[in-house]
Amino acid sequence: MVLTSTLLVELCEAFQCTPLPAAPATSRRQAIPPRTDRTQLCATQLSKIDISEYASRNGPTFVGWATHYGVMPENFQINPRSSNWGAESIQAAPAGSRVLYVPGMLRLTAQAARGQDFANLAPIINQYIDPSKTDGDVSLSDHFFLFLKILQEYDLGSNSGYAPWLDALPRKFSTALSFDSFEMDCLPPFVKFLAERDRENFNLFVIVLQQLDTPTISQETKSDMDALRWAFNVVFTRARPAYGGAEIIPFSDMMNHAWNANCEVQYDNEGNVHVVLLRNVQSGEALHKCYGQPTNPSRFMSTYGFFDASPPTTYCKFMPTLATTEELRNLGFEYSRMVFSVDSGEVAPEVWDVMLYLNLGKSDRNMQRQFYQAHMNGDGQTKAAIHQQYSSQTVFSLLAHVSEVLDEIDDCQDRMDQGGMGLQHENLPIIRRHNEFVRQVFAKVQRNLQQMI
Repeated sequence: MVLTSTLLVELCEAFQCTPLPAAPATSRRQAIPPRTDRTQLCATQLSKIDISEYASRNGPTFVGWATHYGVMPENFQINPRSSNWGAESIQAAPAGSRVLYVPGMLRLTAQAARGQDFANLAPIINQYIDPSKTDGDVSLSDHFFLFLKILQEYDLGSNSGYAPWLDALPRKFSTALSFDSFEMDCLPPFVKFLAERDRENFNLFVIVLQQLDTPTISQETKSDMDALRWAFNVVFTRARPAYGGAEIIPFSDMMNHAWNANCEVQYDNEGNVHVVLLRNVQSGEALHKCYGQPTNPSRFMSTYGFFDASPPTTYCKFMPTLATTEELRNLGFEYSRMVFSVDSGEVAPEVWDVMLYLNLGKSDRNMQRQFYQAHMNGDGQTKAAIHQQYSSQTVFSLLAHVSEVLDEIDDCQDRMDQGGMGLQHENLPIIRRHNEFVRQVFAKVQRNLQQMI
């Protein structure tokens, strides 16, 4: 739906707001301008936002609000038929065409929250939350400032210009914050590490929030654990990396994830948002964007509350605490590179390199340095020779890791079979799917490694 300029002016006059300018041309290569102006949105008369778990999401009011503020869903409609909503195309369209336009003034940015809404708190917050610490592709500090912004708007209730958007957000999140103690015990170590990290981050946010003097966030809201959990989940499931930090883009945030997304977010020189097709779509086709780290389904289950087994490769489950050195990162210690093939169980070269490097660090430091230097110098011949010399040790070490993961999966399965009922522990179905997926992939890798021996 494209708004005519006359209709947009009439809507803005009715709400005593200034019409937005036409959208300039987009460019994928341009830097994203920060949204530095303080967004002034008109308050709407809604009842107090009900964020209880089973409250309905208010779609019609949200769409009307978005249209009033210049959002143009040109080939984009929200599909409210499921609790996940999501977006789909209205008609067939070619790659490169725009499906959605969102004015930059609607972007909720960590930069604006840090520099405007909570500028006086930034020095104190930096004492508690290291700005350089990241969680996924977004710094934890940016997450926290967006957390404050969501709480501020929630506290305003019907006086918030974002009230219709808040009232359209999910209430129930099946993320790590919702896992009970039994469900946590049914997680293999890697995903349990991720879930515990999410829960620790939430506890940190709550502790830091209580230390702050926040005139725009009431003590009642600061003491409401349901509201704090909801705001935390909203931020961690919707924030995305952006120029100078992180942001949430209302309306665009309703799009679901796919590892091979058919859409991406672009910006023009004014900071306006253009969601553009990456390939041709048919009428009624689901529109997706990628939430990042598609080879790490454990992260999606912990942080986003869903499980995606569709990518062709998956992370090898080495504990991320290993990735503490520049050498390991240079060897490829990343979720996107340390992978196993889902279909064949093939092991990526980076997994072999990291395993050999770690083994040499225990047995032959001189050879470890030679191997690393060969890698950095692009000396494939020397690398291959060292791999050949230590091949049996590397295979055995990798096999031990894979077998250990499979044993942990079996232990979790036994635990669930003995005491896990879906009605009592509602997150068990997704945990079972996750664990079974890992078991199937790792069993293929195990068979391949046994054949090598």
